[in-house]
Amino acid sequence: MMRAFTAAALVAVLTACQSEPIGGPLSIEVGAPTSVAILQTVNEAGQRCWMRPDEKPFRKYRMVPELDTIAGNPRILLVERNNSAGRPQLVIESTSSPVKVSTYGPLVRTKLGGRINADIIRWSTGDSRCAGHS
Repeated sequence: MMRAFTAAALVAVLTACQSEPIGGPLSIEVGAPTSVAILQTVNEAGQRCWMRPDEKPFRKYRMVPELDTIAGNPRILLVERNNSAGRPQLVIESTSSPVKVSTYGPLVRTKLGGRINADIIRWSTGDSRCAGHS
Protein backbone atom coordinates (compact mmCIF):
# COMPACT_ATOMS: atom_id res chain seq x y z
CA MET A 1 0.00 0.00 0.00
CA MET A 2 2.80 2.40 0.90
CA ARG A 3 4.66 1.64 -2.37
CA ALA A 4 1.55 2.43 -4.43
CA PHE A 5 1.10 5.73 -2.60
CA THR A 6 4.78 6.62 -3.02
CA ALA A 7 4.71 5.86 -6.75
CA ALA A 8 1.54 7.90 -7.20
CA ALA A 9 3.03 10.80 -5.23
CA LEU A 10 6.23 10.67 -7.31
CA VAL A 11 4.25 10.79 -10.57
CA ALA A 12 2.23 13.74 -9.27
CA VAL A 13 5.40 15.63 -8.26
CA LEU A 14 7.14 14.96 -11.57
CA THR A 15 4.07 16.05 -13.53
CA ALA A 16 3.75 19.24 -11.50
CA CYS A 17 7.42 20.10 -12.10
CA GLN A 18 7.18 19.91 -15.87
CA SER A 19 7.23 23.36 -17.44
CA GLU A 20 6.14 22.14 -20.88
CA PRO A 21 4.03 19.20 -21.95
CA ILE A 22 5.91 16.23 -23.36
CA GLY A 23 5.81 16.00 -27.11
CA GLY A 24 4.76 13.13 -29.31
CA PRO A 25 2.92 12.57 -32.57
CA LEU A 26 -0.40 14.38 -32.77
CA SER A 27 -3.51 13.22 -34.59
CA ILE A 28 -6.70 15.21 -34.03
CA GLU A 29 -9.99 15.60 -35.85
CA VAL A 30 -10.84 19.26 -36.37
CA GLY A 31 -13.94 21.18 -37.36
CA ALA A 32 -12.60 22.77 -40.54
CA PRO A 33 -14.25 22.85 -43.95
CA THR A 34 -11.19 21.43 -45.74
CA SER A 35 -7.74 20.07 -44.98
CA VAL A 36 -6.16 23.03 -46.83
CA ALA A 37 -8.22 25.56 -44.83
CA ILE A 38 -6.98 24.25 -41.47
CA LEU A 39 -3.36 24.19 -42.64
CA GLN A 40 -3.70 27.77 -43.91
CA THR A 41 -4.79 28.73 -40.40
CA VAL A 42 -1.90 26.81 -38.81
CA ASN A 43 0.59 28.26 -41.32
CA GLU A 44 -0.51 31.86 -40.69
CA ALA A 45 -0.35 31.44 -36.92
CA GLY A 46 2.94 29.53 -37.10
CA GLN A 47 4.54 32.23 -39.25
CA ARG A 48 3.34 34.90 -36.81
CA CYS A 49 4.10 33.05 -33.57
CA TRP A 50 7.03 30.72 -34.26
CA MET A 51 9.01 32.60 -36.89
CA ARG A 52 9.36 35.90 -35.07
CA PRO A 53 12.89 36.95 -34.04
CA ASP A 54 12.37 36.56 -30.27
CA GLU A 55 11.35 32.88 -30.57
CA LYS A 56 14.70 31.21 -29.81
CA PRO A 57 13.46 27.60 -30.09
CA PHE A 58 12.39 28.19 -33.70
CA ARG A 59 15.26 30.42 -34.88
CA LYS A 60 17.10 27.67 -36.70
CA TYR A 61 14.01 26.61 -38.67
CA ARG A 62 11.83 27.93 -41.44
CA MET A 63 8.30 26.93 -42.40
CA VAL A 64 7.61 25.58 -45.88
CA PRO A 65 3.90 25.25 -46.69
CA GLU A 66 2.98 22.67 -49.32
CA LEU A 67 -0.74 23.39 -49.45
CA ASP A 68 -1.42 23.27 -53.19
CA THR A 69 -0.78 19.60 -53.84
CA ILE A 70 -2.17 17.53 -56.69
CA ALA A 71 -0.96 14.25 -55.26
CA GLY A 72 -0.78 13.57 -51.55
CA ASN A 73 -2.04 15.50 -48.55
CA PRO A 74 -1.36 19.18 -47.90
CA ARG A 75 1.34 19.72 -45.32
CA ILE A 76 3.65 22.22 -43.68
CA LEU A 77 7.32 21.38 -43.20
CA LEU A 78 9.66 22.81 -40.61
CA VAL A 79 13.15 22.55 -42.07
CA GLU A 80 16.54 23.71 -40.87
CA ARG A 81 17.09 27.27 -42.05
CA ASN A 82 20.59 26.49 -43.37
CA ASN A 83 19.63 23.18 -45.00
CA SER A 84 16.19 23.61 -46.55
CA ALA A 85 16.79 20.65 -48.88
CA GLY A 86 17.45 18.38 -45.90
CA ARG A 87 15.06 16.13 -44.03
CA PRO A 88 12.11 17.99 -42.45
CA GLN A 89 12.34 18.22 -38.67
CA LEU A 90 8.56 18.52 -38.38
CA VAL A 91 5.69 17.65 -40.69
CA ILE A 92 2.20 19.00 -40.05
CA GLU A 93 -0.18 17.17 -42.36
CA SER A 94 -3.91 17.29 -42.90
CA THR A 95 -6.32 14.77 -44.38
CA SER A 96 -9.98 15.06 -45.39
CA SER A 97 -13.27 13.32 -44.57
CA PRO A 98 -13.21 14.01 -41.66
CA VAL A 99 -10.54 16.73 -41.53
CA LYS A 100 -7.64 15.61 -39.35
CA VAL A 101 -4.31 17.22 -38.46
CA SER A 102 -1.26 15.09 -37.69
CA THR A 103 2.32 15.88 -36.70
CA TYR A 104 5.41 13.73 -37.07
CA GLY A 105 9.17 14.04 -37.36
CA PRO A 106 12.09 14.37 -34.95
CA LEU A 107 10.83 17.57 -33.26
CA VAL A 108 7.58 16.01 -32.02
CA ARG A 109 9.46 13.81 -29.56
CA THR A 110 11.06 16.78 -27.80
CA LYS A 111 9.80 19.28 -25.24
CA LEU A 112 9.35 21.67 -28.15
CA GLY A 113 7.03 19.06 -29.67
CA GLY A 114 4.72 19.50 -26.71
CA ARG A 115 4.49 23.20 -27.37
CA ILE A 116 4.04 22.63 -31.10
CA ASN A 117 1.14 20.26 -30.48
CA ALA A 118 -0.47 22.60 -27.93
CA ASP A 119 -0.22 25.49 -30.39
CA ILE A 120 -1.69 23.45 -33.25
CA ILE A 121 -4.57 22.26 -31.08
CA ARG A 122 -5.27 25.85 -29.95
CA TRP A 123 -5.07 27.26 -33.50
CA SER A 124 -7.24 24.44 -34.87
CA THR A 125 -10.02 25.36 -32.47
CA GLY A 126 -10.07 29.02 -33.53
CA ASP A 127 -7.78 30.53 -30.89
CA SER A 128 -5.07 32.35 -32.86
CA ARG A 129 -3.00 33.51 -29.87
CA CYS A 130 0.68 32.74 -29.60
CA ALA A 131 1.91 30.64 -26.64
CA GLY A 132 2.09 32.64 -23.43
CA HIS A 133 0.03 35.54 -24.78
CA SER A 134 -3.54 36.56 -24.06
